[in-house]
Amino acid sequence: FVGEASTWGKGAYKAFNGRIFSFESSCTYTFCRHCVESGGDFNIEIKRNNNSDIEKVIVKIDSNDVTIFGDIILVNEESVQIPYNNKLIHIKKYGEHNVLNSRRGIMSLMWDKNNKLSLTLHKQYPTCGLCGDFNSTPGDDVNEHIANSKIPGDCPKAVSKSYDFCEDGVQHCDKIIGTYFEKCRKVTTLSSDYRTICIDEYCQNRDKNSTCDTYAELSRLCASDGPGTYISWRDDSDVVCEKPRCPEKHIYKECGPSNPATCSNVAPFQDSECVSGCTCPEGYLLDDIGEKGRCILKAKCPCESNGKIYQPGEVREGPCGSQCTCQEAKWSCTEALCPGRCKVEGSSVTTFDGVKYNHPGNCHFLAIHDKDWSISVELHPCPSGQSGTCLNSVTLLLNSSVSVDKYIFNRDGTVTNDKIRDQGHYYSDKMQIFKASSSYLQVETNFHVKMQIQIVPVMQLYVSMPPNQFTDTVGLCGSYNNRAEDDFMSSQNILEKTSQAFADSWEMMPCPKGNPTSCISIEKEKYAEKHCGILLDSSGPFASCHAIVNPKPYHEECKKYTCTCESSEDCLCTILGNYVKACAEKQTYIVEWRTGLCDHSCPSGLIFKYSVKACNSSCRSLSERDRSCDVEDVPVDGCACPDGMYQNNEGNCVPKSQCDCYLNDEVMQPGKLIHIDDNKWYEDYIYTCYDFKIKGLNNFLYPAENCSGGAEFVDCRDPKAQRRVDSTCSTRNIPSFDENLPCKRGCYCPIGMVRNSEGNCVFPEDCPCSFGGREYDQGSVTAVGCNKCTCIKGSWSCTHNECQTTCHIYGEGHVRTFDGKSYSFDGLCQYSFLEDYCGHENGTFRILTESIPCCENGLTCSRKIIVAFQDQNVVLHDGKVTAAKTTESKECDINGNTYSVHTVGLYLILKFLSGITIIWDKNTRVSVILDPHWNGKVCGLCGNNNGDLKDDFTTRYSSVATGALEFGNSWKTSQECSDTVAQAFPCDSNPYCKTWAMRKCEIIRDSTFRDCHNKVVDPSAYYDACVEEACACDMEGKYLGFCTAVAMYAEACSAVGVCVTWRKPELCPVYCDYYNAPGECSWHYEPCGTVTAKTCKDRVIGQKFSALLEGCYAKCPDSAPYLDENTMKCVSLSECSCFYNDVIPAGGVIQDNCGRTWYIL
Repeated sequence: FVGEASTWGKGAYKAFNGRIFSFESSCTYTFCRHCVESGGDFNIEIKRNNNSDIEKVIVKIDSNDVTIFGDIILVNEESVQIPYNNKLIHIKKYGEHNVLNSRRGIMSLMWDKNNKLSLTLHKQYPTCGLCGDFNSTPGDDVNEHIANSKIPGDCPKAVSKSYDFCEDGVQHCDKIIGTYFEKCRKVTTLSSDYRTICIDEYCQNRDKNSTCDTYAELSRLCASDGPGTYISWRDDSDVVCEKPRCPEKHIYKECGPSNPATCSNVAPFQDSECVSGCTCPEGYLLDDIGEKGRCILKAKCPCESNGKIYQPGEVREGPCGSQCTCQEAKWSCTEALCPGRCKVEGSSVTTFDGVKYNHPGNCHFLAIHDKDWSISVELHPCPSGQSGTCLNSVTLLLNSSVSVDKYIFNRDGTVTNDKIRDQGHYYSDKMQIFKASSSYLQVETNFHVKMQIQIVPVMQLYVSMPPNQFTDTVGLCGSYNNRAEDDFMSSQNILEKTSQAFADSWEMMPCPKGNPTSCISIEKEKYAEKHCGILLDSSGPFASCHAIVNPKPYHEECKKYTCTCESSEDCLCTILGNYVKACAEKQTYIVEWRTGLCDHSCPSGLIFKYSVKACNSSCRSLSERDRSCDVEDVPVDGCACPDGMYQNNEGNCVPKSQCDCYLNDEVMQPGKLIHIDDNKWYEDYIYTCYDFKIKGLNNFLYPAENCSGGAEFVDCRDPKAQRRVDSTCSTRNIPSFDENLPCKRGCYCPIGMVRNSEGNCVFPEDCPCSFGGREYDQGSVTAVGCNKCTCIKGSWSCTHNECQTTCHIYGEGHVRTFDGKSYSFDGLCQYSFLEDYCGHENGTFRILTESIPCCENGLTCSRKIIVAFQDQNVVLHDGKVTAAKTTESKECDINGNTYSVHTVGLYLILKFLSGITIIWDKNTRVSVILDPHWNGKVCGLCGNNNGDLKDDFTTRYSSVATGALEFGNSWKTSQECSDTVAQAFPCDSNPYCKTWAMRKCEIIRDSTFRDCHNKVVDPSAYYDACVEEACACDMEGKYLGFCTAVAMYAEACSAVGVCVTWRKPELCPVYCDYYNAPGECSWHYEPCGTVTAKTCKDRVIGQKFSALLEGCYAKCPDSAPYLDENTMKCVSLSECSCFYNDVIPAGGVIQDNCGRTWYIL
C-alpha cells in the first residue's frame, strides 16, 4: 500500500506523513479526499458527537455514496447488510472491524464501533483533509491544518490539544508500549508520539481504562507483522481493558485469521495480516451452511444442495441413480451411471461427451459405429422455404454373423424394413419400435441403445447409450468415454482440430458440400429477434430452468435458425422445444410453454400433453403385454388420447369397449370373428415379381459401359450377383449399409481396391492420409498437439504422449477450462482460479483471480492475480509482478529459485519449477499451462483437468453444479463476499451495440484469418466471445476487450503455425517506437515472436518458450547487447537493473522486508 491515515479514541489522528495530533470537535470534517478541483476519485467526511465518539462517516467513491451510522450502513440512500457488493465497492466483516474496499484498488476504509477509522490508499493521490498529504502537511501549524479540513458551516473552530503529563501515566504507558508494541514495524518510528497520546489519556482521567483505544490501535498496527508479543497485551496485570465478549464457543484473539476456516472452505486463503476479533477455537470450523455463525467440529458440518440443508450422514439422490452422502460439508457420491446422449438437431450435433458443433452437411454420415451395430444420418439442404441443413432420414444397422438387419426411419415418420407390418408398433427379439406420441418415434434395441426420433415439426435424433458399455464407438457422435478431447477422432485415425474436417471424414460417399444457414429476409430476422427473447425472460415459462441449462446458446441458435424459415413459427418452436428437451434431460420439466405461438393442434379426439406416456395407452396393450412400458427415456410431448381412452389401429381414440383386438400381429375388429389365412407366400411372390421386372428394365436401359481408372463393369446378369459398393480412400474405413440391396449395374473397382481422389482404383494401403481437409503422402509426418502422427499405409499412426493443458480467462470473465468447456462468469469477489487443495486442508499452491473494474459501468478492465505457494504470494497487478513473504513465514529469505519471470512481447511469463506456467497480458487475459503430471489433481474455475467435459463444474463441495453461477460462487475465497445472483454482460447492457460488435468481430471469420481457418482453428467460440466484449462500444478506445478477444484467436492460430498480422494503425495498434530512444531503432513489432536477445536475467541468447507471442521485440546492438526486461532498454552488463517490487537501477541500494541492505552491482 502507499500510505495509511487513521483516527481512534476521543479524537487522535495520524496523517499520511506520520504526524500525530489530537483535537475534539462535534463539527463535520473532511477526513480525506482526492485533492483536485472537481471529479475526485474519493471523498471521506467524519463527524463526532459531543462526547467525541464517531457519529457519522460519509464516503463518496466511484459513483457510490456510503453513509455509516454505527451499525447502520446506507449505500446510495438504501440500507444494506454486510457483506455487500456491487460492481465498484465491497463491504465486509474483517475480524471485529468492517472494511469498505474499492474494487478498482484505490483504497480500503476500516472502522469499528469503538471510534476507530483507518484509511489505506493503494495508489498515489494528491490528498487533503485531516489525513494530510505524503509530504509536509500537516506541518508545524496543526491548528491551521484542522481549520482547513473543516466543512464550512455554523460550527465553532477547534484547536489541537495540549497534552497532559504525569509520572504515573509515563510509567504505565512506557511499560505497556515498550513491552508489547514498540518493536512492531509500523509503530517503531512513531512510538514516542503514541506514548504522548497514551500519557495524555491516562493523566486526564487518572484512569488506565482511558488508554484502551490507543493500545487497541497499536495492536491493530502490529498485526501486519503477524503473531508477536503484542497478542498478550490484554493479559498484562497493569492493563484493565476487557476482552470483547464473544458468542458461544467463540474465543477472542488479538491475532486471528482475517479469513476464518469454514465448513465450506476448510483451508481458506489469508488475503492479509491477522486481525483481532472473535474466532473459533483450534479444531473447530465456522458453520456457514446450516446454523450460520456457530463453531462446530468438522465432522458435524452440514451440506447444502438446491437450497436444502443436510446433516452429516444424510443421503440424497444424485444423478442417474447415484447416492450422495454428506461428509464434512462435502458430498461423497457413488458412481453416477448416466447414459450417454448424442443429439442431431438439424446441422447441430452434440457428442456423447458433450461437445457441440455445427456442420452444414449434404450427405449420408456415419453417426455411430460399433462392431455389432451402426447408426447413419442423412443430412441435406432443407426443402424450399428454409435455408440450411435438415435431417432427412436415420438408418439403424444391426450386424450379426448370420445377416444384416437395416431399419430406415424416414422424415414422414414411416419406418422401412421388410419385417414391419404395423408402422405404429414393431417388436422382435432384437428391438422394439413404437410411437411415443404424435411427434416422436421411440426405439430400443436388445443391447439397450435407445433412439428418440422427433418427426414434428422437423426431424431430429436423440440417441442414448448405456454407460461403460460402448466406449470405443466412432462417428459424428464421438465415443462415450468421458474424454471430450478425443471426440474429433476422424475416420483416418487422427484427431482433427475443427468440426468441419472431422465431420467431412465421416461422409459415407463422395458428396457436394452443404451450405450454411442464412436469413431469408429482414422480416424474418426481426421476427426471430422479437420472439426468441422469451428464452431469456426471467419471468417467462423457461425461467425455472435458467440455472440448470444456460439459455444463452439456445437464444443465439434460435435467432439464427428461426430467420432461415419461411414458416418461422415451426423453426422457433423447434429451438424452444430443444431447450425444453435439454432441461428434461436434467430432470427439470417445463410445461405450458407452447401457449400462444407454439400451440399444437391435434387431430379430432386427441389432446396435447407435455409428457406423453405410451405405456398401456393403446388398444393393443389390452390384448398383449405392452412392451413400451419397459422403455425409460426422457419424456416427450405430443398428441395422445385423453385419460381413459385408447388408440386403435386407425389412430383414433376409443373407449375400451370399442377397441380392436390383436393376435399374432393380425387386427380383429370388435365383435367380429375373422378367419386368418397364411398370406406369406403371396406377399413373397408379389415382391419377387416386382424385383424381376426392375432387373429386366435395368438391363434394357443401361448397356455395358467402358470403365476408366482400372475399374471393371458389372452388369448384374448373374442372378446371384450382389450389389457392389465403390469405396473411396476417404470412406474405406466406414461400413457400408447397402450389402443386401439388389445388384446395380455400373463401373466398380475390383474387389479389394478403392478409388483415390483422382478417380483411380488403388489398394487401400496405397491411399494417402487426410487431415484438416488436405491429403498427405505415405511417410508424411504432422503434429497434433505434442504428438507426432505418421501416414502409414493410408492411415495415421500417432504417438500417445500426455500433453500440456491450458486454461484461460479474459475480458468479462470468459473462461475456457483445461478440458475445453467454455463459459462466462465475472463475479464481484476473489475466486480460486486454480488450486490443488480441492476441499482438503493441505495443498501446495493457489492461483486466485479478481476482476478490477473500470470507473464507467464497472466493466472489467484488468485482473489482479495472486499466486500463493510455499511461504510467499506473487502478485500480478497494475502491469507488474511483485512478491511478498507471508506473515506466517519464519524464514527471512524468499526462495527466488522456485520461479522465474520473463517479458515476452506484450506478455509476462511466470515459469514455476512445479510444472506451472502463467501467461499474463498485463490486463484481463491470464493463461495457465500445466505439465501432464497435474492431470486430475487440480480444481477451481479452470475445472479438474481430467479430460471429462461433463464434470468440469465440480464445486468446492465435490458436487457437480448445474450452471456457471453456482459453480463460480462455490470457488470464492471468502464467505465475506456476496454470491453473484445474476450476471449482466456488455451485450445485455448495450443491446444497441450488438450489430456493430458483430460487424467489428467479423475480422475473426473473414479473409484476414483465412489461412488459420484452413489450418483447422475453429473461430466460432472466439467470435462469440469477441461480440460480447465489443458490445462495450460506448467505451471504444478505453476498453481493450475487443482487442484482447481477437488477440486470443491470433495466438491460437500461432500455436498451429499460422502467423497472422492483424493489427493496423486504426485497429488495436501497438506502438513499439515508444521504447526507442531518439534516433534509435532497436524495437520492432512482431505478430509471433520470442526473445532472441541476451537478457540481464538469463545472460544467454534465445530464451525459448513454447508459445510464440506477439509484441515488441528488441534487436540489441553489440555495444549494448543485453536486454534489461525491467527498463525495456538495451544495455551493457554493468548497466543491468534489478527488481525488488520496483525497478532498482544499477548502483542502487534497497532495504528488504527483513531490514537488510542490498547493493545493486
